[in-house]
Amino acid sequence: MEQPLGQKIIEQPLFDPTFLNIEYIFNKILEFINPILDYFSRAETWNMIGLISMALSLIFIIIIIFSLVRMREIQLYEKHEINHEINEALARDKEDDRNQNPRWHYILTLVESPNDSDWRVSIMEADSMLEELLKEKGMAGNTLGELLEEARSNGYASIQDAWEAHIIRNKIAHQGSEYPVSQVEARRVIKMYQNFFEEIRAI
Repeated sequence: MEQPLGQKIIEQPLFDPTFLNIEYIFNKILEFINPILDYFSRAETWNMIGLISMALSLIFIIIIIFSLVRMREIQLYEKHEINHEINEALARDKEDDRNQNPRWHYILTLVESPNDSDWRVSIMEADSMLEELLKEKGMAGNTLGELLEEARSNGYASIQDAWEAHIIRNKIAHQGSEYPVSQVEARRVIKMYQNFFEEIRAI
């Protein structure tokens, strides 16, 4: 319907505050809050909260003490294990020192000497040690050559090294200083003796 000309249009507000009951709203809020406030205002409530707090504190204290005790036990265990491993390593070192053949150690000292005469002596000593060890192993024979043949028949894998080293020893014994021996050669010969000694677990 069209408005008459000259008539003023009155706009209606979207929200009319006269219909808002503020007191009613506050009463509803108080009805919701009052039971909560009443609950927390009781002595029994605070007694319950205190008991729960004490129980939780006691539980946390027990957990902390248990954790500290376990940490200490772990530290002591690790310290004990470390000391045990160190003692075992020291014991192994001492056992290795006891098991090291002093005669073989002397031979190694000779071959590392700066004197060429000591190199020859190291080979002679290693050959003499070879003969004694073969006799200890029960090899039969009057000479080292016969002992080596007996050892060959027993299937030692490095017996050829022992044979070659013994041949060089014989050349040194028969030719003396006329047979040239360098330190490199002496080390090579001693290594051949060593291969056989290690196979029979003499060193």
